[in-house]
Amino acid sequence: MKIIEKLKGVLTKGNARSKRAKKNILLTVVIKGLGILIGFIYFPLSLDYLGAVKFGIFLTLLSIIDWFLNFNIGIGLGLRNKFGEAVAREDDEKAVLYVSTAYFVLGSIVILLTVVLLILNFTLPWTSWLNIPAELIDEVEILGAIIIVAFGVRFVTSNIYEIFYAMQKMAYVEYFTFLTKLSFLVLIIIIPFITPDSLLLFGSAKALTFALVPLMVGLYFFRTKFKKYRPYFKYVRMEYFKDLFSLGIKFFLIKISLLIIHQTNNILIASFVSVAGVPQYEAAYKYLSIFMMLFVIINNQLWPSNTEAYVKGDVVWMRKSLRVVLKVWFVTLILATIMVSISPIVYKFWLQENLEIPITVSIAVAISVCLVTWINIYSIVLNGTGKVRLQMYAYLFAACINIPASIFYVRVLELGVVGIVLGTITSLVPLAVIAPIQVNKILAKKEHGIWAK
Repeated sequence: MKIIEKLKGVLTKGNARSKRAKKNILLTVVIKGLGILIGFIYFPLSLDYLGAVKFGIFLTLLSIIDWFLNFNIGIGLGLRNKFGEAVAREDDEKAVLYVSTAYFVLGSIVILLTVVLLILNFTLPWTSWLNIPAELIDEVEILGAIIIVAFGVRFVTSNIYEIFYAMQKMAYVEYFTFLTKLSFLVLIIIIPFITPDSLLLFGSAKALTFALVPLMVGLYFFRTKFKKYRPYFKYVRMEYFKDLFSLGIKFFLIKISLLIIHQTNNILIASFVSVAGVPQYEAAYKYLSIFMMLFVIINNQLWPSNTEAYVKGDVVWMRKSLRVVLKVWFVTLILATIMVSISPIVYKFWLQENLEIPITVSIAVAISVCLVTWINIYSIVLNGTGKVRLQMYAYLFAACINIPASIFYVRVLELGVVGIVLGTITSLVPLAVIAPIQVNKILAKKEHGIWAK
């Protein structure tokens, strides 16, 4: 009971913005934890129903389409900032203009992209490129078309979540994401009673569930709580697209840079070290990256909170929230050190004798994770204020040197898997230095030139 009382005290302490942020972060951690649990449940169920080959095909299709979803030129993130600024200024007219313009532009992109992908789906021999068994080609092509259409719908409708983020209601997004996963879990429990190992039925259930939930959420909230922000064609203003695009393209380039920095490690390890090194890195990363989820949650909540505070000139609150997040980071630094020190015991219990992970790999991964979370702390302020040009340049630089640095450490210094991780660390060091300097300038109101863009 004392713990509950202390928790209530923490949640009710501070101004309205702080209380809202703390409650959303706590709710998000709980809901996200339940979502992860559901993911662990439906993974073996899916594998058991489809078998290794069909399940592998399904995951490959999703990963390909997921890459296309990243090419929305950052309009959604631009909407989060611009809509949040308009709401903070209580300018509802401007807010609805941004929403209407964002939905129209994204809808236009999706229609064009969907048509192109559908044509390619039925004309290119992509199924042979993926070594799809001949007896499954027709089924896979039909499923490919369904996934393309479904993800096209999600591409547009999921922007309702950016509005929730901008309104500092992040827990709602996690709740609807959880609801999506739960709905799919219910479907894959039912599907085996309908027909055995149907890739088409299973894949359609997944695609349509993930598309229809944000669609229904948008239709409901734009008729109720967000009625005054409902998008209309008559409110589309292409001059407002310039605002969304100029900020959104920066976020887009940052996102692509992050994909290059973080999503190439396995490929580099397999290519320049050994395939056996991939599971070593993956296991260490899965074990030590738990703090990444925490900082993603904090980032998503405090980003719009900083937008509101910056627009209202509440720099005092921004400084205070930054100090709190820094304290959290130092705690995770201590926990990461402890986790590395006991990692041999954890790996032996978790992986038995199936995989041996050198302590040097765990140390390198821990440093990489702590460096990324350090950068995320300052990205909260930079993203919230929209002053991301310098951050964008730093990420682009990091993306350019990441692979060459990794190859240097492996080929010249012969550091193996550790060398690949050191390549990531090296590429991010400039950003880890620049970001705090820029944030301190912003909070001291001394930013000029590139520091103010």
